Amino acid sequence: MNMNNNKLKENIINQINKNNSLLPFLFISKNTEILNSSIFELGVSLLKDFDIPKHYIYHLPDNWENIKINEIKEFVLNSNSKPPFKFQIFFIENVSRLTLKASNSLLKFFEEPSSINIIFLTNNWENWVLDTILSRVQVIDLWSASSISKNEFVFSLLNNYIKNKDPEILSYYFRNKLEKHDYIVFLEQLILYIKNTLIFTEYLDEINEDINVIKKNNVNWKGIVDKWLLKT
Repeated sequence: MNMNNNKLKENIINQINKNNSLLPFLFISKNTEILNSSIFELGVSLLKDFDIPKHYIYHLPDNWENIKINEIKEFVLNSNSKPPFKFQIFFIENVSRLTLKASNSLLKFFEEPSSINIIFLTNNWENWVLDTILSRVQVIDLWSASSISKNEFVFSLLNNYIKNKDPEILSYYFRNKLEKHDYIVFLEQLILYIKNTLIFTEYLDEINEDINVIKKNNVNWKGIVDKWLLKT
């Protein structure tokens, strides 16, 4: 699974170099075995780029058993002291294995993000993760993203608008008579853009909701697109 690891790593490195706090990442994909391997490789690669020893990735692999509170307390112990390097990584595979007590014990760790403790989580289905955890992480749904084909034209318009404030996309959606499908494509490409760049990740759920609204109702499609162009 490629999953644009290079782009993901580039954006994480950019945030680390700026000393920005990073919300925990929850990666979702159908094939968790491949996902876990890929995310672990991403963590090792990040450490290598900063000349940080490999053992500074603290890893709870999936052993098909529940993760209990004593395991979690031991796992996060190192997060309480500053490492002798720029950051360290905590990686939990298949977070739906957490018992309720173990999940609750992690909430403070998750809600105090930093540039020092980078947190990677994986699971194969968002609905199986507790809401209290979901509210404290940024979800990268690689399963859904893989089902969206890249539209080079719309993606390029978005990229030029967000990066360079190029108004061409505004003209395109203003002057052309478009159909419902065209507005859905715009929102899908915005989702792909967010997953590639890791900016505006807090908007992903709302964008998906708007796609469903457009599909099911006779709404002001242009108004929804205008809203997202203003937000981004």
